Amino acid sequence: MSDIKEIKSIRIVPYTLMNSSISAVVAFIYAIFLVVIFGIAGIFIPSSMGITGGVIASLGVAVLILLPAAGFVFSVTQSFLTALIYNVFVPRIGGIKLELKDMKEIVGVPVVPFALMLSAIGATIVFIAMLIIGPLIMIGLQAAVIGAAYQGTVIPGIGSIGALGIVGLLILIIGVPIVMFVASFIMTALTAIFYNLLAPKIGGIEFEFEALKEKLYGIKSIPPIKLALIVSIVMAIVNLIFELISTVSSIAMGSAAVTEVIGLVISVVLNLVITFILYAIMAVLYNYLAPKIGSVKIEME
Repeated sequence: MSDIKEIKSIRIVPYTLMNSSISAVVAFIYAIFLVVIFGIAGIFIPSSMGITGGVIASLGVAVLILLPAAGFVFSVTQSFLTALIYNVFVPRIGGIKLELKDMKEIVGVPVVPFALMLSAIGATIVFIAMLIIGPLIMIGLQAAVIGAAYQGTVIPGIGSIGALGIVGLLILIIGVPIVMFVASFIMTALTAIFYNLLAPKIGGIEFEFEALKEKLYGIKSIPPIKLALIVSIVMAIVNLIFELISTVSSIAMGSAAVTEVIGLVISVVLNLVITFILYAIMAVLYNYLAPKIGSVKIEME
């Protein structure tokens, strides 16, 4: 028996702590992978280039420290804003709805609420970022124009870019979030559509919920394989659509068809494999961390 539930709110602190912890661990794993690559590459680098084992070791240590730290800080900011914006938007545009079978398996996701909420959150975060970054970009462009003029250097097009001024700032603050909203809506809508088509056939995402109090549930665990399988296949199909458009455009402009098709196949397969591994790791980490730092908690009705 399936029932449609609406996520009315997300507890901000548990959501932020879990997401940032998983991001830090994933970043650490990625850092180890990079360090191994650095070590292998260092074997083949000629000593005449001046890159010694000590340099490579120092670079490896820096990567092992900085990458997880940066991943944690970035994820804290993004997760906090995501949960906060979601809770603010729910009374205005409605929350994400899930069709749950036996209060466990997500067998369907209503497309419009899902796409509308995620694209609104993404556009809002971009808007906030552009409020900070936008003025810095315009100041940088103006400084580049002044510097080029002072040195007598002619850079094609930079004068018109620097002259945009307040118009350019408005494009960054308003135009970029609008583009983000449209692009994200299309992407998330396609994701929900393909999920709804595939979930009844290969199985949907499953959550083991823990009823904490009225309407409040904690996500105790997530089966890794089921999560990784459905997400990787759905994302591979969505990626295939956009890669097909890019491939057809490249062929139409004169690129070699065989090369483009091979590139398309490699891209889709890599996307499928990497996404599967990544989401499986994330689910395993969630299941490990949930008893230790607390599960993600959501209010549903």
